[in-house]
Amino acid sequence: MKSEFLLARRYLRPRRNALSVITLLSILGVTLGVAVLIVVLAVMTGFTDVMKEKLLETQAHIQMSGRYFKASTDWEKPIEELRKLGGDGAGVVEGMAMVQKGKRLHPKYVLGIDPLEFAQHIPLESVKQMGSFDLNHGEIVISTQIAYELGLRLGDKVLLHSQERLAGMFVLDEDGSVKQVEGEINLPLEFKVAGFYSFGKNDFDANTVFINRDDAAELYNLPWGAVTRIYGWVKDPFDIELDLATLQDNLKMYQILSWKDLNRQMLNVLDMEKTMMFFLLVFIVLVAAFSITNTLISTVYQKTREIGILKALGASPGTILRIFLWQGAVVGVAGSCCGVLLGWAVIFWRNDLLRFIGRLFNRDFFPKEFYYFSEMPAHIVPGDVIFIIVTSIVLCTLGAALPAWGASRLDPAKALRYE
Repeated sequence: MKSEFLLARRYLRPRRNALSVITLLSILGVTLGVAVLIVVLAVMTGFTDVMKEKLLETQAHIQMSGRYFKASTDWEKPIEELRKLGGDGAGVVEGMAMVQKGKRLHPKYVLGIDPLEFAQHIPLESVKQMGSFDLNHGEIVISTQIAYELGLRLGDKVLLHSQERLAGMFVLDEDGSVKQVEGEINLPLEFKVAGFYSFGKNDFDANTVFINRDDAAELYNLPWGAVTRIYGWVKDPFDIELDLATLQDNLKMYQILSWKDLNRQMLNVLDMEKTMMFFLLVFIVLVAAFSITNTLISTVYQKTREIGILKALGASPGTILRIFLWQGAVVGVAGSCCGVLLGWAVIFWRNDLLRFIGRLFNRDFFPKEFYYFSEMPAHIVPGDVIFIIVTSIVLCTLGAALPAWGASRLDPAKALRYE
């Protein structure tokens, strides 16, 4: 085996001829293929990690709502079940409302919370930009994005209209006319802007406002102390299936969804994109493997007499086969090692490269309107790197199989007469 490897390395040793250049180009092809695969998979993994992190910053691990009722004042049992599992929970009141500033109405998502309960699980203080997140009676906290949209400053007043309060004032008569319900006059609730926040998640920041839970119950005409949903947090949000099954067995009156259920479409798309990227880009390594096939076919023709001498001296067809398979494997190993180094370097300097290209072409590659980050995320997973290396070496070795098989079948007498 050692002699076969030494002969394979000798045949691949760079010399000043066309064959050595082709060999180096084969190694370069594998290097580029491996580097591209590592960079793309690292970026896709980093992108997925950032998305999950942002989702968990703005969502509970578990959300529970009544199957047969909209709101409940008896919501301690679900939280007790969560605490038995080592987690915790909090009741919330949520719904859509119209925020009125001046004569304009803006639809927003209202989240009525107890800030003391939420602060234990969601980083309210770290996302606070200005003002206070105490959410006293009559206070509202909005994002800096909404503040810019509506032209609001700390201390400004806004009105909140809910469909429950508006719909309760009017009925449709039998003749099709609209009539006001006698004695029903539901005025909008007035709130003072007490603070600004920013989670850095564009869709959440653009649509969500926070108010006190009791104020939210009044806004939606709910009984005092009622909640419409229960948010829960568990020890490990990424391994939540067992906790979810336990809760569903013990709380049959509630519909229980995990953050993975609520964002399943997005998570599936991210996983599919990563898989498809690998499937498409592995063809780069496959092309490099074909170049190895071409290189070794040339090597077989150039080394025909040497192969004949080796076989005349007693080398078996298996020995000749292994010599050329070793050549493919050596190219695969060399290209993979260089590709890993190149891929790591590109990932390390990725944002510098991105900023340089952005300045060169005068464009922003990560506009806030579409992405949750301003720089390219990346996360190198050792398992992905090992899989890429193994795939590359296997493809390169298989690329050498055809010329190796042809070399092993050469007739020594004909090979020695070869000119």
